[in-house]
Amino acid sequence: MTISHIAVLLVCLDPSDPRVPPPPPLPPPPPRSVEPAHPRPRHPPDPAALQRVLNAEPPIDVLRAAATALALAEPDRARSLVQRARLAAWLPEVRVRVDRRFGRSESLDVSPAPLSDAPPVSLDTIDEVRYEARATWDLSRLIFNPDELAAHAEALRMADVRREIESVVIRLYFERRRLKVEAVTTDGNDVVSNLRREARIEELEAELDALTGGAFLRTTAAARAAVPPASPWP
Repeated sequence: MTISHIAVLLVCLDPSDPRVPPPPPLPPPPPRSVEPAHPRPRHPPDPAALQRVLNAEPPIDVLRAAATALALAEPDRARSLVQRARLAAWLPEVRVRVDRRFGRSESLDVSPAPLSDAPPVSLDTIDEVRYEARATWDLSRLIFNPDELAAHAEALRMADVRREIESVVIRLYFERRRLKVEAVTTDGNDVVSNLRREARIEELEAELDALTGGAFLRTTAAARAAVPPASPWP
């Protein structure tokens, strides 16, 4: 390739030459994803409204007691098992027996002298009833009853069950309470968030009512009835 050929090639590639087509325009940059802002309160939360929401909540102690009673894991029941196992050794082992005996005896009296009549024959029947009662104490069990170990192990198992049930009730109770407070203090224009929150609250209420054997709805209705209605005047 000569110098003249290189000059011609540079002239052909000159961007200022009108014969060279312009490059295609670059595509516009993709729009930046804007993170949705958290819903802000439309106005400061009303302390009176928050107080009414909190007062309408059922007591947590009542729900805990109802849940443990439904599972038969009350502390009094476990304590009663250990006490009854300790006192059971003072009771004797009682046995009662009844025997009844039936029988018949026959006898023939023969005298050495000849008799004209037939020898007398005697017939006796036996009908006896015997009653027997026996009470036995094991004195070694008065000092230590091995059944106490089994009762104590059962009491520990009931304590574990009670702790698990109460933990679930407490977690669901306060999660529902946070959602109720959030429903009062957040913006009500976000329909999707409000519907999700209400669905979650209904789910938590159903779980609490099932764990407490219906005590949640009863105590909630009683607590709401005791709360005075809000005044319509500001």
